Amino acid sequence: MNRKRILSMGLACIMAAAMSVTAFAESKIFVDLQEVQTDTPPQIVNDRTMVPVRAITEMIGYDVEWIDDKQQVEVYVQDTSAPVIVMNIGNTTALYTKYDTELGDTVSYETTLDSPPVLINDRTFVPLRFISEAVGYTVDYNVDSADVYMFSPDYMENQIGEGKGEEGEGIGETQPLTENEMNYVLSFRTKSWLDLKPDQKANVVSLIARWWDDYEGYVVEDLDAMLADLDHQMETYFRNNVDEGVFQTACDIYQRDVSKYLKG
Repeated sequence: MNRKRILSMGLACIMAAAMSVTAFAESKIFVDLQEVQTDTPPQIVNDRTMVPVRAITEMIGYDVEWIDDKQQVEVYVQDTSAPVIVMNIGNTTALYTKYDTELGDTVSYETTLDSPPVLINDRTFVPLRFISEAVGYTVDYNVDSADVYMFSPDYMENQIGEGKGEEGEGIGETQPLTENEMNYVLSFRTKSWLDLKPDQKANVVSLIARWWDDYEGYVVEDLDAMLADLDHQMETYFRNNVDEGVFQTACDIYQRDVSKYLKG
């Protein structure tokens, strides 16, 4: 065995030792609350959530190409010829393009990734947050269930189910809460609630309000006040090491009978 091969093997071992990889044994990935079917779970690499690129891009309607000689991942809007995201294995520099409404044109950006794409068991894993934000999606990570949620701009805009009405005007008809939305609400407990960003908390609160309205016609008149009440109670639980579900807590605060909403 020559010295170059020994050196190469040594460097590979060092890199493997330096890269901390943890698999989520039971975690799932959801896009607009629809589960992404993948035979490889998300991974934590150096404290960053990494996901199999092909499963994610196909779920959000994008195409992906692997350029083997460059160890390069290219993500495309379907039926287009220019990639909107370009990343290389082990490289923290990534390129992406976005349409700028003020300029009326597509603009290219270069960014530095906290964690570069990696190959794990012959699968290409990419940083979830970067991919999501580059295509305009919002990301949730539930620290209790370890599930990962991605939301499209359309979902976030219409997440309370109001619809767009005729010809884009009016509020339309409120849609019944789906089972996926119910499960999403029930997944949040003390720690996962406190980890959410304000707009994500507002999303959960609006779903709870719809649920109550759907089942009993109970109308929440002030969503901001409800959000403040939940924040206060969950922070109190956290200080006292109490693990409680957000939906159950909301029902307690607003004196709703939780047994009417939960199956089994």
